[in-house]
Amino acid sequence: MAHRAVASILGYVAQITFYVPDGIARRLRRDAKRAGKSLSAYLTQLVSDQRPGPAFSDEFFTLQGSCRGTLQKPDDPPPEELEAP
Repeated sequence: MAHRAVASILGYVAQITFYVPDGIARRLRRDAKRAGKSLSAYLTQLVSDQRPGPAFSDEFFTLQGSCRGTLQKPDDPPPEELEAP
């Protein structure tokens, strides 16, 4: 897979070459045409849709700051001595 950056009206964008079997290439071109997109735009959408979501869920940010009061430091006794084997 080759990779290089090329200038565009949007700035520099990466250009990547993928080698796929002819049948897959035909299907991708057909699906892009049906979606009314260029092959590049269609593949960009496919890849973008597969990216993982944010590291934290929306619920995390809802809970953020909801704890009240002070936290108590738990007891942290020293580790027990291990017997020699």
